[in-house]
Amino acid sequence: MYDKQSPFAVTSGPRRRDSLSEAAHATLQAAIIDCQLPPGSIVSEAELSTRFAYGLATVRAAIMRLSAAGWIAPDGRRGSTILPVSAAHLGDLIASRVCLEPALLQHAPPSGLSDELRLRATIYRTSTRQAQAPNQQALLHQERALMLLVAQVIAAPRMRGWLIDTWALCLRADRHMDQVFGISRDPLPLAGLAIALADGDGPPALQILEQMRHAFDLRVARALSRSATALGTAQTPGQPLHRGTASAAAVRSGKSTRTRSAKGDSA
Repeated sequence: MYDKQSPFAVTSGPRRRDSLSEAAHATLQAAIIDCQLPPGSIVSEAELSTRFAYGLATVRAAIMRLSAAGWIAPDGRRGSTILPVSAAHLGDLIASRVCLEPALLQHAPPSGLSDELRLRATIYRTSTRQAQAPNQQALLHQERALMLLVAQVIAAPRMRGWLIDTWALCLRADRHMDQVFGISRDPLPLAGLAIALADGDGPPALQILEQMRHAFDLRVARALSRSATALGTAQTPGQPLHRGTASAAAVRSGKSTRTRSAKGDSA
């Protein structure tokens, strides 16, 4: 009898390709969030293939997924442009959070997820308290992992995916504002949020969400006030990845003629 679970089954090949594609997508997305691929920079398939040790076809598939989600925009023969961090993009993130985050309060999580939320919240709280000067890259990884789990409280898959995307881009914006303007922040109060949601305690969860949004709004306002320096910049053809400069007017208006935000609006 033909065994589909056998390692010799003919479906093992596509599963391998799928796993490589998923891994490449996750790697590139993490590099964008951490600003290893800076906002507004131009990258090529060959460059990404060499840098992250994936084949060209695998990188191309990952770029197509990221492009469909608005994280990368095709830029002709030059390659692809990483979504810039502009005033319009930041405003879109703020508005998206106001719309999406209340969905976390609509349903109590199932018991299995509640237990996982409490466990991960304890680990997160312990690790952030013990680290007097936490490594920012490690902190970002911990925050993103807990955010992914918290988002599972939302039953609707599409809305859950939108919130995950929005939160990830907010983490990137924070990383970028820290690198460019020195606007740092403390670890996000995700442990309290996770425990409140696990307990089905709406008011404390709502309060934490509002505090997080308000703090993000203030950091964005500080960054926009320093308009002499670009939030996210384009790259000159032929130059290596770097952070350049753009006009103050472009930062104030948030205009971009090439790339689009995660929601498809001009960023």
